[in-house]
Amino acid sequence: MEKYYDRVKHVDWVHSISKAPMLKAQHPGYEVYKMGIHGKRGVSCADCHMPYKTEGGQKFTDHHIQSPLNNVANSCQVCHREETAQLIADVYSRQDRIIENRDQLEKLLVRAHIEAKTAWELGATEEQMKDILMDIRHAQWRWDFAVASHGASFHAPVEITRIVVSATDKVQDARLK
Repeated sequence: MEKYYDRVKHVDWVHSISKAPMLKAQHPGYEVYKMGIHGKRGVSCADCHMPYKTEGGQKFTDHHIQSPLNNVANSCQVCHREETAQLIADVYSRQDRIIENRDQLEKLLVRAHIEAKTAWELGATEEQMKDILMDIRHAQWRWDFAVASHGASFHAPVEITRIVVSATDKVQDARLK
């Protein structure tokens, strides 16, 4: 997606501080889900978020869309045999590690935008800023892609970690130029 947007020179907005040409991730939840183990194994959204329930001898899909953690027995434990507490702890542990890295990335992005503003104020030229702004654009896009997807740290933790790390590398590159 990023390569496509760069090739067609698409810009959703220009950042008011850094003047970086920015992109906005538009609800990448499905794309992220397809990158994870559940998506690759054909588990549907409804399997986890609308698990089966039984009333009056009838089995049907619960149309109250919710977190699978609200009904572990009918969502997660249909396939997974771990105890409820362990399944929930695993989910939160994964999310906490990704959030920690994401928070560090956010701090670096803020610094990069402010440093770019300072460079402009000190007389940097468009040519001098070109690569820096592209690195900021790519880092911010990757951050947004990871954050805008609901449940990304659960649906595809390995891929979201890779995206956050690559964004961190990009923003560090921008800050070193």
